[in-house]
Amino acid sequence: MRRLMTAGLIVVAEAGAAAAPPADDVAAITALEDAWRQARIDGDTAFLERFYAAEFRVQGMDGRVVPRADDIGLFARREVRPESIRHGPLDIRVYGDSAVVTGVDDMKGCYRANCGAVRLRFTDVLVRRDGRWQMVVEQATPTTGD
Repeated sequence: MRRLMTAGLIVVAEAGAAAAPPADDVAAITALEDAWRQARIDGDTAFLERFYAAEFRVQGMDGRVVPRADDIGLFARREVRPESIRHGPLDIRVYGDSAVVTGVDDMKGCYRANCGAVRLRFTDVLVRRDGRWQMVVEQATPTTGD
């Protein structure tokens, strides 16, 4: 019985151990995260149209859910005008054709008439479709920590 329990614990421990994500996926997702930040600074809605999946939404800082078209519209109308968006280390977890990216952004810019700086802890969820990564949901919360 002891051997059976020990073997069972080893199987559970090995199944729960997280393997490092493939380096190619990490590099591709990191590049996309950087390009996404730059696209928002530049107001590059063509990039947003490609990068955001059809079902993309933002879980807003105020609790609202912002649909894809509304988010893209804010950048198209330049109601959101980031001057800079700098992220710290990205924690990228890949689960087959899905990925979860977490980290902290330091962002400066304007939202409508309000300008300033904010530190945001974020979670981005991406899926791989037709050989490319797309974002399906983004959520950010103001923070003062790392």
